[in-house]
Amino acid sequence: MAGLGFALERMTQGRSLTSTAGAYVYAALLVAGPWIFTVLAIGGIDLAACPTDDCPGLPLFRSVIIYNALISAILTGPIAFVCTRFVSDQVWLKRDTSVTYAFVAAQALFAAAALVVAGPLYLFAADLPGPDTVAGLQNLLLMGAAWLLIPFMGAIRSHVIVAVAFGAGAAVMVALIAIAPSSEPLRLLTAFNIGLTVIDLVLARRLLQEYGVALVPDAALARSLRSHWDLPLIGLTCALGLWVDKLIMWVAAPVGVTTVGGAFRTMPNYDTPMFWAQLASIPILAVFFVHVETNFFRLSRAFYGSLAHGVSRRDLARKQARLSRFVMAKLSGLFIALAAVALIAILVSYVAIEPLGLRASQMGILRAALVGMVFQTSASFCFIFLLYFDLRRHALAVSATYCILNGTLTAALLPLGFPFFGYGNLFASALTFLLAVTLLAHELPWLHFHAFVTNNTSLRPAEARARPVRRYFRFRRSSDA
Repeated sequence: MAGLGFALERMTQGRSLTSTAGAYVYAALLVAGPWIFTVLAIGGIDLAACPTDDCPGLPLFRSVIIYNALISAILTGPIAFVCTRFVSDQVWLKRDTSVTYAFVAAQALFAAAALVVAGPLYLFAADLPGPDTVAGLQNLLLMGAAWLLIPFMGAIRSHVIVAVAFGAGAAVMVALIAIAPSSEPLRLLTAFNIGLTVIDLVLARRLLQEYGVALVPDAALARSLRSHWDLPLIGLTCALGLWVDKLIMWVAAPVGVTTVGGAFRTMPNYDTPMFWAQLASIPILAVFFVHVETNFFRLSRAFYGSLAHGVSRRDLARKQARLSRFVMAKLSGLFIALAAVALIAILVSYVAIEPLGLRASQMGILRAALVGMVFQTSASFCFIFLLYFDLRRHALAVSATYCILNGTLTAALLPLGFPFFGYGNLFASALTFLLAVTLLAHELPWLHFHAFVTNNTSLRPAEARARPVRRYFRFRRSSDA
């Protein structure tokens, strides 16, 4: 991903405003393209198909899309984390003949899991006509395919193709509704599915152009899953953590829950402000991807690359200190930027709440969601740095903590009523951020230890001795001081 980040960073250094804006758009699409497409597509279809308020089919359409986004995120999360690690390792080793095989295997695994999980929901629990059921399952498969294509596209570094794919998909979808306006769920789902199909086909075609159509099995994929067993858990807890509060609200909220199609329970008063708050973090995520990640890559390459060239202990300590200062300084700057975005969004919402599809009664939830977004996204940055340093157990602790706290605190505050909706997510985000930044700050001085011991594959049988060795490192450091 850093290679693509360098290309986008060069675009921002040009004199053209178009190239600068394009770089951030490309980065945003690579970070959360399917999610951005889903949220904006719902709004675009709403305007194109239903200029008035009398559109009985829209609630069912929105509910199906939301449930499919939930299921696809939870199921693709574990698969995407494993595939990202495998593909990055293969590209680094210049053995990319099995990338297509990994992509097909990932898609097949997701399709099987999706049908097992969502099949009973659509076929037995939901009260939908046959064509609507088929369209709903198609939508789930297409949405999951888009999520799984994202890590592969990052390795290809085809930022223009990503923008073209999402732009063409959105244009086709809205055009189909505008040509023949209708609020029937089947028509809306069909238009949405055609748009997703365009996106998936364009991205998949580019992937096959890069790596070929031959399926070359590689045992390294299975070995990667065994040796990095914590990556699926990280992906699962990350995705579930983002949705667990909404699941609890749908099931147990005392007011505001709506049920359509016999089985799709949602809570628009809570869901809509939370979705808009999550979208508000996208600009800062793009900045992180374009600028912070690329500079971090340069410093980390200088630090880890020096280990293979007989670097002195003093030079190694200087490079490590420089890398640590960069990480903490950028975290502080990103936190301030997120806080500024949240403040601006809160102020804008006072005068532009209706265009967002919100009501005055939802302002409290929106404010809590925006503040929670600041902490949750900042915790995500710490989480990403931990993964960069291959501290997977620490990253798992962060993602699992957020998942557990978000669910527990949301459920605990439910009896307090509507004024406290959203505060469970806020408190969970704040506590997770404190844990994440503490773990990261604690491990930054030990990067040399992790490079030589905990992440040294030649010492795997001796992992049980890592803690005594670490105490020895600590003793030596204090003695030197």
